[in-house]
Amino acid sequence: MKRLFVLVLAFAMLFVFIGCTPATVETPEEAPKEEPTTAPVQEPAEEPAEEPEPEAKSFVLNYSILEPNEHPQGICMLSFAEKVEELSGGQIKVNTHPSGSLFTQEGMVTALMEGDLDIGNIAFQDISPYLPSAAMFAAPYAFTSYEHMEKVFESEIADKFFEHVFETCNYLPIGYMCQGSRIINCKSETPIMTPEDMKGMILRMPNAPSWIDAGQSLGASVTPIAYAETYTALQTGVVEAQDNPLPGTYAMKFYEVTKQISLTKHIIDVKLISVSRKVWEQMTDQQKQWMIEAAEYGGQQANAATYAQEQELLTFMKEEAGMIITEPDIDAFQAHSYQYYLDKGLTADWDMDMYNAIQELK
Repeated sequence: MKRLFVLVLAFAMLFVFIGCTPATVETPEEAPKEEPTTAPVQEPAEEPAEEPEPEAKSFVLNYSILEPNEHPQGICMLSFAEKVEELSGGQIKVNTHPSGSLFTQEGMVTALMEGDLDIGNIAFQDISPYLPSAAMFAAPYAFTSYEHMEKVFESEIADKFFEHVFETCNYLPIGYMCQGSRIINCKSETPIMTPEDMKGMILRMPNAPSWIDAGQSLGASVTPIAYAETYTALQTGVVEAQDNPLPGTYAMKFYEVTKQISLTKHIIDVKLISVSRKVWEQMTDQQKQWMIEAAEYGGQQANAATYAQEQELLTFMKEEAGMIITEPDIDAFQAHSYQYYLDKGLTADWDMDMYNAIQELK
């Protein structure tokens, strides 16, 4: 309480002292006038500009096949070349090389894998040394009809397999073409009705394990010979028979040095229109789409030619070339061939889930 009284007294004295002192009025400095500010109008932020796609590169591609231009493979190649140039407006042009003029069969496979060839038509038998499961497509009677084959290549089975090829072999199948059903064309006049009739016969096959197995599964003894050398090998007796579809037998004039055609139809001969990884990965998405469309077109043109040629050529072989035409026991060949693959353990390399899915599409 005493402390409160002292404080009140001090404040009273201070008040008296201030009241007796003359006041000095200070003129306060004017505060600098602030310019009226207007908040800047917020313009909407510009969206970052999309980076322009890199300018599309132009291509001049080399396409190699083993057959002449009049063969379904040649029709496929020429149709592809024309269509892809049309679709791309000239961005993609193709130099065509028929009749093995650029590479042999074995050389073509290696060249595609290494990027030394841009496009080629590749057989399953050529893929299987690098991707063993491809051998199941190469086995006799994997496809039992053209309708069966077409169903498979229009399914997801083909897409999945093509991806495996790309990962393993450095080339991508972008389409397919069929060059017919392979038949036995031999020098002997004795009817080839069953595998027993093939025993001891020297059959020319391409030099790849899957091809050799296919020939041996039919009952023959196999000698690998280059395709371009087959005519001379038949003529001189180095081999006694060859197996090719009728369009190939006609185009290579094998009928001139043989006597009989046995319609075994053991392999529906499919070629995959394949592009090297080196080229594919340089292309824009649009260019890739053009390539796929052109491959589909080329395959369709080739298939139509194959189906028409087979009917015409069968008549030619019989009536003009004088060939003996034999209708063999297909069931006997099919059973013998499949048993060969089982006995040799060759189905161990197959993707049996995929193989069974293929057979379900019959």
